[in-house]
Amino acid sequence: MLFLPGTGVAEYQKLIKRNPIFLERVEGISIIGQDEALNWGLSGPMLRAFGIEWDLRKVDHYESYDAFDWQVQWKREGIKRSIKIIQQALEGIPGGPYENLEIRRFDRLKDPEWNDFEYRFISKKPSPTFELSKQELYVRVEAPKGELGIFIIGDQSVFPWRWKIRPSSFINLQILPQLVKRMKLVDIMTILGSIDIIMGEVDR
Repeated sequence: MLFLPGTGVAEYQKLIKRNPIFLERVEGISIIGQDEALNWGLSGPMLRAFGIEWDLRKVDHYESYDAFDWQVQWKREGIKRSIKIIQQALEGIPGGPYENLEIRRFDRLKDPEWNDFEYRFISKKPSPTFELSKQELYVRVEAPKGELGIFIIGDQSVFPWRWKIRPSSFINLQILPQLVKRMKLVDIMTILGSIDIIMGEVDR
């Protein structure tokens, strides 16, 4: 079973795929080719929308994605496939004791000690401090909007000499001037919505 009956996936698909008003507003708006998408550095759903089956979870084989039965989804059924991955992950979680300090704090709200300041952020563990070796490193993951990368240069101290974050929305948004060429003003919101940016990533 790919999804639970109560998820509303079928309802979403019906509203989108069979809605003539929606289809008229989005189909054929600002079409570009695969080469342009690659040249602009698009990633994530934006890149896969051009038929390029590129997903860092498959390419870089990180975490436990190789243990799941799933394929790169680039056109349709993306919601169902995502639910399938989540279900497999839930089934694979081992049993045994677990730590959930936040829930423990809520269970002890009547206990004065657990209401003190030092317990308010009990679930937020401090990050470890370690020395960064003198080298360059780039790490990337498949974020919801595309490739999220971090480039770091160490210099034998606890502070990086250089720290650069590659936000997927910021990179994907750069193609907007190309997409709006010869388009109507009313189409701009449709185009911007298709990029599906997070404003916190593009605010510079």
